[in-house]
Parts: sequence; C-alpha cells; structure tokens
Amino acid sequence: MNVRLEAFHILNRLFRGEQIFLDKHYSSSIKTAELSISDRSFLVQLVRGIVKFYPQLQEMAATYLPKPKSLPKKVQIIVYLGLFQLSVDTRIPDYAVVSETVELARLTDCHPWIKLVNAVMRKAATERSRWSKEAEHWSMVLPQWLERYWKKFLTEDEMNQLKKSLILPPILYLRVNTLKTNAQRLLEALYKKYSIVVHSLPTLPNALSTQSDYTQLVETDEYQKGYFSIHDFSSQVMVHLFAPKPGEKIVDIGCGSGGKTLMMAQIMKNQGCLYAVDVHQEKLKTLEALARRQGIDIIQTIRADATQPLPQELLNVDRVFVDAPCSGWGTLRRNPEILFLRNESDNKSFAEKQFQLLYRASAFIKKSGIIFYCVCTMTPEETEGVMEAFEKRISEGWKMNFPEEGQLQAELKPIIIADGKSYIIWPHYFHSDGFFGKAWRKL
Repeated sequence: MNVRLEAFHILNRLFRGEQIFLDKHYSSSIKTAELSISDRSFLVQLVRGIVKFYPQLQEMAATYLPKPKSLPKKVQIIVYLGLFQLSVDTRIPDYAVVSETVELARLTDCHPWIKLVNAVMRKAATERSRWSKEAEHWSMVLPQWLERYWKKFLTEDEMNQLKKSLILPPILYLRVNTLKTNAQRLLEALYKKYSIVVHSLPTLPNALSTQSDYTQLVETDEYQKGYFSIHDFSSQVMVHLFAPKPGEKIVDIGCGSGGKTLMMAQIMKNQGCLYAVDVHQEKLKTLEALARRQGIDIIQTIRADATQPLPQELLNVDRVFVDAPCSGWGTLRRNPEILFLRNESDNKSFAEKQFQLLYRASAFIKKSGIIFYCVCTMTPEETEGVMEAFEKRISEGWKMNFPEEGQLQAELKPIIIADGKSYIIWPHYFHSDGFFGKAWRKL
C-alpha cells in the first residue's frame, strides 16, 4: 500500500463533504493492508495532521501560491500533505518529500498541476528550517464561538494549554477486566510476551496507559481473551462517578458498542442486571460479542429509540446512565474531523434529543435511584441548556448527586467545576477526551 495515496483518498472524502469519521477509514485501511507499525503510524499521522493543521497549512501554501483555496480540492490535499511533511514530520529528507508529493500528483490524475506542485515543494523545502520552527508553536485553531464559550471556564494560560494539547496524538488508555485478571498481571504479561510497556494510573483504579500501537494491542492474546479493552480515560472517569453497585438494576441509554457498559458490569462484579439500550443493532451485536469475550453475562441488549416509549421491564431501576449522542467537541484530539463535520447550529438539534432522552429516562428511576447525564462535548446548548430544561421540567422530587466522600480521589477533584453542580473534564487535564456530566437522585 502507498501510505500517502491512502491518506489522500481518506482526506479527499472528508474534504468533498462526506460525513465520515477518520478513525473508521484508516482503521479499515490498516486491517486490509500489510502495513508495518511505522507505516500504520505514518498513515494516521498524515490524516490527522492535515486536518488538525489545516488553517496553518493554508497560510503556508499562500506563501507560494496567490490563491491556494482556488485550486481543485485534490490538488490542495496533495500540497498540504507535502507541506505537512516539510513542517511537522521532519524525519523525511527534503528530496523524498518533494519526489513523493510529485508522484502523488501523478497517481491521482492531477497531471496539469504537477509542475505547480513540484515548484511549491521545492521552494518550501529550501525554507524547511523556518517552517519547522514555526510549527513548534502551532496549536489547534478552534471555531470562534467555541473558544469564546470555553474562555468562560478557562484562563488564557489554560486555554493555550488546551489548544496545544489537542494537536498531540491521543494517548491509548486501557481498562483492566477485573473479572479475569488484575493490573499487575496484565502489565507483566504484555511486557514479557510482546515487549509492550504499559503504565498504571494511580488516579483511577484499573486504568492503564501505553504509547504502543493500537493494532499491536488488539492482536494480543490478552485482548482477544477479554483481559482488557481500549477505553478512553475520561470515559472511564464518568463510569467511576456513576458508581454502579453489584446486584443493582441499571439501564445504559445510548450504549453504542458498550465501552462504558462493560466497565459498569465489571464494577458490578457481573452481579445484577444491566440493560444496554441503543438504536443501532450492529453496535449492540458488537457489545454482545465483547461481553462474551470478557466473561460478562448480566447485560441484556435492547434495540430501541430511547426518545420513544421503552419496555416496561425497565421500570424501577436503581440507576440510569444517559450516554447521549452529542456534537463531540470534546473528542477533537482523536477526532479532529469534527472541525469539518459540525458547526454551531448543530448544537441545538443535539440538545433537543439529549433532553428527550434524559427526561424519558428519568421515569424509570425508583425512589432514591440515580440518573447520570453524560456527553463528550462542552457547548452551552448541550450542557447548561439541557440541564436547565431538565431541572425545570422535573421541578421538585430530585436533588443533585455527587460521589460519596472518599470515592473521588484527590487527583480527580479538578473535574468538579467551580459552580459545584456538575462534572467537567477538559481535554488537557489528562490528555484524553473532554466530558461533561451531571447526576441527580430521586427523593
């Protein structure tokens, strides 16, 4: 496989306006091709890098071209791929970047533009040291409306930290399946058998981190046997705050493929009943397969639109986790395509659905039960807006719920925002996804 050509094809789909998530496409490419670990990494770096540094690469191109935005999209992508390698990924020699970028123009039937691509690459290569120094100071360029909102909660220094953190590669976080092993045994096995270095995280029980390759991890016997899963740190924190207990009856609304659901079942020690509700049958099938692999049998999947009436068997539950579909702005570090797929007007439509999910789910809670709302985004409509609408509708009979004393470790205290009403994890806290959450207890 020609890695640059594959990166071009993926980016071309995104820039043509297709609603695609990049990880799905480069993961598919990795699975269907015999790629070395370095080539896998290079493909992901190219695809994510062009999207993350799109504004900077446009400015860089404008140094050599009068109107780079007027070029055909295919040509723009080729130029940006070359400029990215000259500025950010400086491991590749100048001559190789120039020749490979020109070859890419040939392979993509951009023959009328080959001379232009060659001229731009050669000129940029002569100024490579300048661009690489400038690239050291690049950070994520956020939509103005989003940056204005986030500045309500973050100082200027924190905002700069956040934007700088978003351009870094996402850290791979693991979750130990405590039903089959423990952290120490897993650490030792991965290192002894595969030379994979994994670190424990004292801030959260059974959470681990690694710099290893994703594909290498999922090919291990330990993953295939369900000893661990790949699970973002912030997502694990949300389940930790939800605090499921063994023997409880719990509903997970919007469970998707079940990363949080599986963690709940492990914390519950596979005791009780856990209903996993989602509208997508394929995701539920994936969850069922993962549950079997991990030795979990308390999960019952239900295909349903939770904005509509749900089965009566879900009444009188101890806890409901509303993992609502959202705009995803908290996932920019690993899903930078959100910058192209979403705009401010989308927030309202997401918020309307989130409110419906939350309000309908509240009817299933028994007395003293808990409902937990969670989204991997931080927009006013999907956080404050949904909270205010929900609390206005339920009026009395509920109160805010926070973890019991001692449950939340001192290192995690910063996730409780200053207003003392909800949880928020900013992406730069743990170099993981950004999340918002809030919980209520029924009186």
